Amino acid sequence: MNKFKKSLFLITLLCIALAFTACTNKNDQVMDDNTKATVNGKAILKEEYDDALAYYKDYVEYQYGEDIWETETPKGLTYKEMYEEYVMDEMTKSLLLLDAAEKEGITVTEEEKQHSLENFKTNFQNDEEYKSFMEQKGMTEEFVLQELTKEILINNYITSKIDSLNPNDDELKTLFEEMKMNVQVKASHILVDTEEEALKVIERINKGEDFAELAKELSTDTGSGLNGGDLDYFSYGQMVKPFSESAFALEIGEVSQPVQSDFGYHIIKLTDKIVDEDKTVESEKSNLIEYYKTYKFQDLLEELKSTAVIVIN
Repeated sequence: MNKFKKSLFLITLLCIALAFTACTNKNDQVMDDNTKATVNGKAILKEEYDDALAYYKDYVEYQYGEDIWETETPKGLTYKEMYEEYVMDEMTKSLLLLDAAEKEGITVTEEEKQHSLENFKTNFQNDEEYKSFMEQKGMTEEFVLQELTKEILINNYITSKIDSLNPNDDELKTLFEEMKMNVQVKASHILVDTEEEALKVIERINKGEDFAELAKELSTDTGSGLNGGDLDYFSYGQMVKPFSESAFALEIGEVSQPVQSDFGYHIIKLTDKIVDEDKTVESEKSNLIEYYKTYKFQDLLEELKSTAVIVIN
C-alpha cells in the first residue's frame, strides 16, 4: 500500500506548497464565493483549487509550450479542462478519505505526527532551507503538523480497510490470468494526435511502407520514434490499459487498428512474445496481492463517492 500513501502524501505537499489555506475541516460548510466545492460538508476553497490548477498549467506549458493550455487533447478536452477535472477529482478523493477516517474514529499518535514531520523535513537540504520555505509560504510548523495529521489519518484509514485483505487462491489465479503475469511482449508503436492521422499511417503501412521508417518520420513519441518505434519488452501492467489490451491481443508481426490513450492514438506492431513457464501464481503472489489491493482501493473510493454529498460551485 506504500504507493497509495506516497500518492496521497504528494497531494498533501501540493496542498501545503500551493494553497496553504488548506482543505477546511468545518462541517456543514456553506457554499459561498470562496468555496469551490464541498464534500460531505468539508470545503475545497477556490484559492487552493486555483493555485493547484496554476501549478499544472505551468507544468504543461513548460513541457509542451505556452499555447498548449487551451489546445484539445485526444480525449476531446482541452488541457485546461482535463486538469480542471483532475485537480477536482484528487482533492475530492482526499476529502472523501479524510471524512471516512474521522467517521470511523481513526486516530493519530504524537509519535506518528513527529515522525511524519521529520519525513517532511527531509524534502529540504537543511534546517535553513526548511525555515526559508516556511517563511516564504507564510506557514507555521503547527499548520504543517495539522495538515500532515490529516494525511496520517487517511493512511491509517487505508491501512485499516485495505492492508488486511487476503485474496483467496481463486482470486489470485483469476488476476494472474487477467494480468498475463507470465507473458512479456515486444512491440513498436507510432503515436499521432488524431484517429484520422492514425488511419492514414495504417494505410501507408498496408501499401508496403516500412513501419520503423514511418515511426521515425511521424511519431510524436520522439524517444521511441528515433528507434523505429521500438518499446522493447514489457509486461501487461507496465503500459496503460488500452495499449496493453491491444498489444497482448496481437499476433507476432500483426499491426493494430488505432488505439486511443491519454497520449493520443497508437498504431502498434507486435514483434515478439515470450511466455515464462517459471512464473506461476505462487511465484508472483506478492505482486498479485498488491494488484488485488489496488483494485480494492479503487472500489473503496467508488463506494465512498457513491454515498457522498458532493456539491461543486
